[in-house]
Amino acid sequence: MTLHRKLFLLGMAAALAGCASVPTQYLTLSSPSPVAARQSLQGHGLPIVVAHVQMPADIDRLYLTTLQGKHRLDVAGHVRWAAPLGGMAQKVLAQDLASALPDKTVLMPGDPIPNGPYLLVKINVQSFIPSNDGKVFLQADWFISRMPDGHLQTQGRSHFYRGNIPSSPTAQAAAMSQLLERLSGELAHHLG
Repeated sequence: MTLHRKLFLLGMAAALAGCASVPTQYLTLSSPSPVAARQSLQGHGLPIVVAHVQMPADIDRLYLTTLQGKHRLDVAGHVRWAAPLGGMAQKVLAQDLASALPDKTVLMPGDPIPNGPYLLVKINVQSFIPSNDGKVFLQADWFISRMPDGHLQTQGRSHFYRGNIPSSPTAQAAAMSQLLERLSGELAHHLG
């Protein structure tokens, strides 16, 4: 084997080892206040169902996406969401609503839909992204309808912001979870 070939193979091995040295980090959204273990499924009023949360395509990715200036997004190479962002947001909002409305029945994602009337909460996220300057934004339109007839009871547009967030992906995911909790507080006000 020639010296050039040995050096080439050694360089390729080093390059492959360098690529494999960065472990993938998995993030999740979580409810700051988990559902009480004794919450009844027979609460007062109509049951509440949170629909799958609609996310904009520019951030609905497997990898954490951050805003880098006004017109540029950065998709992290080794920081992934543990599950689809819309599904995690749905779960967190349902848990937050159950904590905020302990006398109501808030169904968790995957629970059977009631046969009779219920309230359906739909959320259409416009923006939900951390930025490289330590901010996290959540802008969402929301709708509360009485089902099964689909009568719209109320709707709104919410804007939330957190600043001074460390640039670590874990801190950004925690801030995003906190903004979802604020959104659930606003929804609870209209559902209570």
